[in-house]
Amino acid sequence: MANVQSILDQKGSTVYSITPEDTLAHALLKLTEHKIGALLVLNENGDIKGILSERDIIRHFSHRLEHLNTASIPVKEVMTVGVTCIKPEQNLDDCLQLMTAGRFRHLPVVDADKVVGMVSIGDVVKAALEERDFEIGELEHYITNAY
Repeated sequence: MANVQSILDQKGSTVYSITPEDTLAHALLKLTEHKIGALLVLNENGDIKGILSERDIIRHFSHRLEHLNTASIPVKEVMTVGVTCIKPEQNLDDCLQLMTAGRFRHLPVVDADKVVGMVSIGDVVKAALEERDFEIGELEHYITNAY
């Protein structure tokens, strides 16, 4: 079974991040520029302080429609704290279970207390479908060549 490291090997380990003190305007610019759905929130030492997703931003503004000045809102007021992480050796089922139970779409990948990547639900589903297609191909080959 494929694991998280195999996803990172294929997609790369680039992690886009922001600090808790950065503004929401800066975060929105990064999300748009990189065409991503979440930013990891790291302090100056590279420690995870939170995650900022599109859902966090929508949730924030749905309760504060009068306060739409993104230049004055720090990321720490909007981000999700208590981030769930995954290790590179964990399998795709672990990812799917964590994402489904937590109702989130991004998992930072941490190895020896260091962030080494981030996987999205799209990455995990793509890898799972590729794995399934490979297994089906192997079974078809076995069946057609067994006799």
